[in-house]
Amino acid sequence: MGKEHELGPQNVGAAVPFNTQVFPESYTYDYIIVGGGTAGCVLASRLSEDPTVSVLLIEQGPVADTWASRVPAMSANLYSTDSVAAQWWSLPLSHVNNRSLGLIRGEALGGTSRINSMLYTRGPPGDYNQWQALGNDGWSYEDLQPYFIKSENARTHREAKHRGKNGVWQNRQFGTPQYRSVFLVQRALEDIGICTYPDLNSPEMPSAAQGTLDVTQDDSYHRHSTNRAFLPPQLIRERHDRLKICAETLVTRVALCTEGDEVRAVGVHFEATNPRKAWKRYFAKVRREVVLCSGALGSPQILMCSGIGPKEHLSEKGVPVIRDVPAVGAYLQDHIGVPLTYEVPLSESLHQLEANPLKALQEFIKYLLTGRGMLSHPFQEASAFVPTWLLKDDCSLPIVDLRELDATVPENRADLELMHLGNNCTDADIPGKGLSTLLPTLIRPKSQGSVRLATSNPRARPDVDLGYFTDTEDYVPLRKGVRLALRVAADVRKQGYPLQDLIVPTGTSDEEIDQFIRTNLRTCFHYTSTCRMGAAVDGERPSVVDTRLRVHGLKGLRVADASVFPEIVCAHTMAPVVMVAEKCAVMMKEEAQYIS
Repeated sequence: MGKEHELGPQNVGAAVPFNTQVFPESYTYDYIIVGGGTAGCVLASRLSEDPTVSVLLIEQGPVADTWASRVPAMSANLYSTDSVAAQWWSLPLSHVNNRSLGLIRGEALGGTSRINSMLYTRGPPGDYNQWQALGNDGWSYEDLQPYFIKSENARTHREAKHRGKNGVWQNRQFGTPQYRSVFLVQRALEDIGICTYPDLNSPEMPSAAQGTLDVTQDDSYHRHSTNRAFLPPQLIRERHDRLKICAETLVTRVALCTEGDEVRAVGVHFEATNPRKAWKRYFAKVRREVVLCSGALGSPQILMCSGIGPKEHLSEKGVPVIRDVPAVGAYLQDHIGVPLTYEVPLSESLHQLEANPLKALQEFIKYLLTGRGMLSHPFQEASAFVPTWLLKDDCSLPIVDLRELDATVPENRADLELMHLGNNCTDADIPGKGLSTLLPTLIRPKSQGSVRLATSNPRARPDVDLGYFTDTEDYVPLRKGVRLALRVAADVRKQGYPLQDLIVPTGTSDEEIDQFIRTNLRTCFHYTSTCRMGAAVDGERPSVVDTRLRVHGLKGLRVADASVFPEIVCAHTMAPVVMVAEKCAVMMKEEAQYIS
């Protein structure tokens, strides 16, 4: 994106109070998208395909499209000084020793697709069949597979009918893992009874399976974040007359107009994120629709700042209530990970780049010249998915009726992902050692948290209660996951690999493992469901948006990001978010055509 197309709030909106000499058409758009992250880039690209419409995309963070931001291993370092990761603390977890966990999201054009592990995982068909079973017609896997295919350009699995070949978003598999331990973990899992498959994104995958993961990289082995895929610089130049991208700008609220019983979104209020420029306020008007794409932490905050949310909470924070929608900010879900950390030879760990400056320089030059080497690899290259209720006491998987592994059936979906990573996955530095992690992760949590306003000031980070173990049933699969990881580690050692315990349970009783879980668990940053989709505002299953992603009780306002998931998926969430944005764009175009 050229500097000439990097717009500020003064370039796209009218200053408030209004100057009557300013022509309203100069700050009026057909569509306004709030949030230029994973979903927002997709939606802006698709809506602006129509040469007759105007689109304004507002992103809180910068464009920051640097060379380093495209290097997989460098851009995924969330703690580097130039990372576009925004970080703050969760509320203390009342069921987890009162611990607070670090929250992270990407704040730049491309959002969290700029900083994550680039994993392209769709999830099993049962995820989406469950969405439909919850009353969301049109959201079964059969309905949604075309939207996955539409965006995708799979460089591996070119012959598979369920994979996209003509989309703009590239992904691939690495044929050879960079660490020997990956092979040994896979062999140990095979011995347990978890078979290896070539494509974990196949809708025919059983619920117990392991394999190599697809990662979103282009042909140059650069990170293929959604801004690079869906809003490349050439496209932005070609559409500059109808697509405006305004970065480093904070939307403070959606402007709502009440006429009788009808409430309609008529625009957005915004200001520069730079606090020294925040005294200047701006407004942009919308003809058709405002779409929130600010993620499961950001979209409910904007709704509540706009007066849409639980009325008691809004009143407590001094926000005038426009619509009482209790589900806004409720039902937060996240995958719960429990890292078991091992010391390995330094040469078998990503941390060799920290300990050996010469090795880091060699890898930097290798990537610069060839695009290959350690800097091109994702932090995680393989994973296993397991229905823990099928595991025997020794953590092996018995021979079962294949119908029990049919992952198109919601009840059969795996509830555990066992990740293997050649780096430290704890929340603390462990310098000077080669580290490897087995990360059992609960991917079907029953626990739920919430997002609430800290204050009525939209610049304040929201209060996030992750809600871990509000349902104690979540201990059951996580205990089995920890025991599975311990068995895998023991089997890897039997194969002759020098795996040394560093941070692992010291006992094997339920109480000792539960204590280990509480002390060491971490977020996987897969926040979902805070503006969840459903049939109604109240009733047995309160929701925020309908099946066309329109906010209940309002006109001209939708949400399209992970917050609309009726339930969290059994997968890393990036690919499902892109699918939601693709489907939203099609629905919006259909309705615009019908109206016109």
